Amino acid sequence: MFSGNGSIFRRAAAAAATLLAATLSLGLSGTASGDVDTPREQQRAQRASSAEFTPIEHRYWNDPKLRETLGHPVDTEYHVDGISYQQFQNGWMYHTDDTGTHEVHGAIAARYTEVGTHETYGVPTTDELKTPDGKGRYNHFVGTDAIGVASIYWTPKTGAQGVWGPPRQFWAKHGYERGFLDYPTSTTTDTPGGKGVYTHFRGADHLGASVYWSESAGPHSVQGTIRDLWLELGAEKSWLGFPTSNEYGIENGRRSDFQNGYITWNAKTGKAEAHRY
Repeated sequence: MFSGNGSIFRRAAAAAATLLAATLSLGLSGTASGDVDTPREQQRAQRASSAEFTPIEHRYWNDPKLRETLGHPVDTEYHVDGISYQQFQNGWMYHTDDTGTHEVHGAIAARYTEVGTHETYGVPTTDELKTPDGKGRYNHFVGTDAIGVASIYWTPKTGAQGVWGPPRQFWAKHGYERGFLDYPTSTTTDTPGGKGVYTHFRGADHLGASVYWSESAGPHSVQGTIRDLWLELGAEKSWLGFPTSNEYGIENGRRSDFQNGYITWNAKTGKAEAHRY
């Protein structure tokens, strides 16, 4: 997962086991418990302004709340290709000259670790922040050439989900979680066969929505009952193919266009029907 550091997580696990034997048990989905400021750690905090401290150490030892959130370090600090990073009981800290020093913790850190940390999503460009509506939390990441800018969003109902590439661009254009797509309910994933990518969202009135992208069709959203029928038929693997339009209004209902046909929804009956061109 980390170039040139194949045993990093084995070392991290061993370090974590040693620390956890002497401290309260912690997981990536929680907040550190107990007093992390021992007399020795208080001395380190007092020395944190020294030039011998790295940016990660300087911030960690000068911020008691951050130490409580992240818990103890479980591995040493690594420096690879201009990126400095260190794992803690409850998350990560990263530093680059361009992005500064930021933390990732809790459920968002768990997802970040699962997808491959900075090698997949790049380094964090924010700390974990509260969403404007107050219902969730998020971190933004610098991304990579392969996926573009990335974010991980979390709510108690949706969990932590990674959003990147064209679906993220579409979602951002339409207002992030405050727009009609609401919060993501899945992490952005390649479609079977690798011809596109997609992300699922809660959608308007929590009826479900998805953003699908392919090189030939671009990114488009599919929503509600129309989406339900399309997924039932096999989504992009069905005879309809990828969406080529967003949902739009028609007389007595709504419609979404696809590569080989379209689906209409009748407001009077509440039913959706697929049509060939």
